[in-house]
Amino acid sequence: MKFFATTPGGLSELLKEELSSFGAEEIRVQPRGVEFSGSLEVAYRSCLWSRLANRIFLTVLEVELSNQEDLTRQVASLGWQKHLDADGSFAVSFSGKGMGIDHSHYGALKIKDGIVDYFREKTNSRPSIDTAEPDLRVHGHLNRNKLTLSIDLVGYSLHQRGYREGQQVTAPLKENLAAALLMRAGWPEIAKQDGCLYDPMCGSGTFLVEAAMMASDLAPGLQKSEIMQLNYWKMHDRELWQKLIDEAEQRESAGLRNLPDIYGSDSSHKSLDIAYEAIANAGYDDSIEVKQMTVEQGRRWGDWQPGLVISNPPYGERLGELEEVKLLYSDFGNYIKTEFDGWQSAIFTCNPELGMYLGIKAKRSHNFFNGALECKLLRFDVSAEFHREPAVKTGANLIEEIHKIKPELQQSEGTRMVSNRIKKNLKQLRKWAKNNEVFAYRVYDADIPEYALSVDYYQTEDAGEWLVVNEYAPPKTVDRGKSKRRLHEGLAAMPLSFPEIAIDQMIFKVRQRQSGSSQYEKLDDSKAFYSVMENGSKIRVNFTDYLDTGLFLDHRDVRALVAQKAKGKSLLNLFCYTATASVEAAVWGAKSSLSVDMSKTYLYWAEHNMMHNKIDSRKHLLKQADVIAWLDQQSKQPEQTYDVIFMDPPSFSTSKRMEGTLDIQRDHTDLIKQAMSLLKSGGELIFSNNLRKFKLDIGSLEGYKIENITQKTMPKDFQRNSKIHQAWLITK
Repeated sequence: MKFFATTPGGLSELLKEELSSFGAEEIRVQPRGVEFSGSLEVAYRSCLWSRLANRIFLTVLEVELSNQEDLTRQVASLGWQKHLDADGSFAVSFSGKGMGIDHSHYGALKIKDGIVDYFREKTNSRPSIDTAEPDLRVHGHLNRNKLTLSIDLVGYSLHQRGYREGQQVTAPLKENLAAALLMRAGWPEIAKQDGCLYDPMCGSGTFLVEAAMMASDLAPGLQKSEIMQLNYWKMHDRELWQKLIDEAEQRESAGLRNLPDIYGSDSSHKSLDIAYEAIANAGYDDSIEVKQMTVEQGRRWGDWQPGLVISNPPYGERLGELEEVKLLYSDFGNYIKTEFDGWQSAIFTCNPELGMYLGIKAKRSHNFFNGALECKLLRFDVSAEFHREPAVKTGANLIEEIHKIKPELQQSEGTRMVSNRIKKNLKQLRKWAKNNEVFAYRVYDADIPEYALSVDYYQTEDAGEWLVVNEYAPPKTVDRGKSKRRLHEGLAAMPLSFPEIAIDQMIFKVRQRQSGSSQYEKLDDSKAFYSVMENGSKIRVNFTDYLDTGLFLDHRDVRALVAQKAKGKSLLNLFCYTATASVEAAVWGAKSSLSVDMSKTYLYWAEHNMMHNKIDSRKHLLKQADVIAWLDQQSKQPEQTYDVIFMDPPSFSTSKRMEGTLDIQRDHTDLIKQAMSLLKSGGELIFSNNLRKFKLDIGSLEGYKIENITQKTMPKDFQRNSKIHQAWLITK
């Protein structure tokens, strides 16, 4: 008999070895599975024992078609009464394309017609369609004109072992992928030698359960053996199936007596709650021990038999996470080297570069796919001879680390070039800043395009001078090695350019295009706030906890204009961020203000900005709301009108707190019209945004007087890169 076992990308070679151990022959590896032949017992063993396959198909037809009608005829020519009774039920699935068949539903329909035609001709009756619980599941695959027709012996994906039934787990590691990683990491051999397994970031516990199933010789399909599709197939050999189930139960009973120690830990109690449930469902609640702790806390158990440390740490996919994750890998590497000398270790990551931050030389790596993500399993011998200095740390320490570890960079041509440009800029800016009482300004903004950094200088009232350095994330087309070299040279230029500033007060961040609520995500939790004077007001800034500091320097002159126009008047500040414009307006004598934003974090910050300047909170109000929904409602039934409105929306937003999405290019005319309806007679709207390719749709704003004030409000320190924002003054 001929069969096909499907499997996730990257697992086919391992699946080949596994199927061979079940007695499979004539094995041919395909990108997404393995073709093999063997007896029905080989197929049954595969359904019951495969840790890597998704589905097992029995091939019943392979034929080249001449046209679409030939597909139905070929299907109708098979002896379907061997597989299904005329009064039974079946379901059809379909994949691939060819012969003008481009839709899976249409392909399935043609196969269904063939099966129905067969039964009508042979029995003058037909089986029914039941997609939920059919007696037979048929799958067709079309590759150009070649049709492969199969019977699904399982009916569901074999990675669904049963211990996660009903659980809602965000982006879990699939069970068969976890099993493959454990195989590649050498766990079956380590378990036979009674070695321990430990996952320090176990999440929902998939590695732990799969490791226990392997070590206890538990057939992964045993828990759901009664509901497999083969039980309803007309050719099913019940005696053989029961014999294999009895054998599997005996092997498990013997295996449980030799189960080695398996441990897991995680910093998240929510993840551990899910892990506890999965472990209990799998029957290992007396065998697997888990605790809540972080890798920084060190091991909290007693002596263990050396074995395998395996984990699937975070990848740092979201904005701001990558820098934090690099530090996590560095801590993790120190933890492994300190606590697990003589062990084997394996790290699964979709960002292999993170492995450099572990400080251990990998002995081997294996390619896998986690869904669509290409990943690697990095394997290590935890031994002093393989210890390495970890890659340079990141985040707030990166400039300091480069200064310590790579002092030779200060002599490089690139470093000197960046430093000379900054010093040249400073000659002009320092005099201007002193004359205009500007205490926070930009000194470099990718002036040399290859060194894509922005550098902002802050003179705080309570903690001296600070630098905030942002890297503009390079395009994917730029060579990573060159990009990293230029980044390190650019950062090495900071101590040369600002010898008077302490290196630990030079902060580095990576700036990428923001989306959704990414602007609100935390990078750190220092809660260290400092005061900077701007336009006569004290503004609280934070250099480490968020991507932005709480003060958009390019809007300094816009805020001054808002404050000037709002003197003695009422102000509405929409998308207010930390409400710095409202604070400055209040200090300059605004009669009242309302500041609206959806972020509780930034409104709390705004509240402290108000308190810091002793502003009357009864006259100057803060409101937490989805600005788009609030503005839409207020424009229809205004509770109040205002003399001055300041609106500086983000370019894009898809936050969960919002009812819809915001695309400022698409939505700006509606927002402006709604805001204008809240203006008093003679009132003024100041509208700005930072979308570099933004174009104001003047044709849709007839009836308004519109003045472009971009150049008037562009501070001297941003005139080198004048596309950073655009602004307009709009009146009725």
